[in-house]
Amino acid sequence: MTYFGTNIKKIRQIKGLSQQAFAEILDLNRGVISSYEEGRAEPKIETLLRIATILDLTTDELLSKPITINKITNFNEIEDLVSRQSSNESILQEITPNNEVKPFDLQKILADIDFVFTVDDVLAGKSIYSKGNVLLLSSNLDKVDVNCFYLLFDKTNGVKISEEIEKNKLVYKIVGVIQTNQNISLMTSILNRLEKIESKLK
Repeated sequence: MTYFGTNIKKIRQIKGLSQQAFAEILDLNRGVISSYEEGRAEPKIETLLRIATILDLTTDELLSKPITINKITNFNEIEDLVSRQSSNESILQEITPNNEVKPFDLQKILADIDFVFTVDDVLAGKSIYSKGNVLLLSSNLDKVDVNCFYLLFDKTNGVKISEEIEKNKLVYKIVGVIQTNQNISLMTSILNRLEKIESKLK
């Protein structure tokens, strides 16, 4: 028997959140929150670690003792999560051919992306991509496409782009590109925004 369910319920109630709203913040469903609060279930280790990280608590604080109201009232992270949840600022939207606007699941785009790579002066001079373009990369090479480019890493010759996979080189498939003529700091800002949207969708 731990204090986990009691602590979760206390945090939720003091913050004035419904079980559904709290579940969305913790990336769980309402029934799971209910079962924790009623002591019918305990979280798996990976779930406990994720919740502790989100609430900025240690697992020991969540499990082994009743949490104090003073500790809970200092949680700024929850307010940030709630405001991001209700803010339209970080929601990507799609425009349909009929000019309708609807929420867009960024996960559809990011599902196959493992890494990004920013094109520098050297690579720009040897490829079709411009400096500052961000290449979206996948490490999945199971399917070799005819009209596809690959990013190859070679200890001797550095980085290059090729239409063929070469042996003894680290290879990533280029699955997309964010094209821009803007400077790198702007691209960093865009990628940070994409990461925030992705983490919200998880």
